[in-house]
Amino acid sequence: MEKYVNKSSLDKTNFIHFVLILAIVLSLSFVVFDIKRHDERSFVFYLLFFIWIAYGAGSNKISSFEFRKTTDYTPAAAFSGICLCWWVALTDYFLVLDQTSRFSGFFLAFSLLLTFGLMLDFIHFFSDKVEKLITPQYVIRIGQVVLLATLGASSYFLINGTWDYHIGDPFEFLSRVMQG
Repeated sequence: MEKYVNKSSLDKTNFIHFVLILAIVLSLSFVVFDIKRHDERSFVFYLLFFIWIAYGAGSNKISSFEFRKTTDYTPAAAFSGICLCWWVALTDYFLVLDQTSRFSGFFLAFSLLLTFGLMLDFIHFFSDKVEKLITPQYVIRIGQVVLLATLGASSYFLINGTWDYHIGDPFEFLSRVMQG
C-alpha cells in the first residue's frame, strides 16, 4: 500500500498561468478599461470573477471535468481569486472617493484562505523538489508577510468601512457601449 504524501499541484504551467493572470488583471485595469468610471470598474470586476470561476472549473479539488489530463489548476484558481480580492480592495481604497466598503474586507478575509492554500502549495512544491520536508525560509517569510498584510487590510476595511457595495451591474457598461 502506498503511503499518502502531500504532493504539490504546482508545475511550470501554473507559473505561466500566474504571469498570465497578473497580465490580464493589469491590462484590464489600466489598458483596456478606464476603471475610474463606475460602470467600467464593475464590468472588469465581473470579467475577473469569470476568470476565477473558469480556473476553478479546471481545479482537481472541486471539479469533475475531465478536459485536463496533467495540470491541476487549483493553484492558478487560488491566485486568480487572490488577485480578484486584492483588486476589489485596492480599487475600493484608491478609486471610490466615498467611504470604503466592508464588503472589501470580506473579500480580503476570503483571500486569506486562498493565500494560505497557495502558500501550502508552495511549501509542498519546494519540499518535493528537495525530497525532504525542508522549505526555504524566504518562502515561509514571504507567505507570512502576505498573510499578515491581508489580515491587516481586511481588518481595516471591516472596521472602517460602510455597508455600501461599490460594484454595480455589469450591464450598465454594455448598455452604454451599445447605445454609443
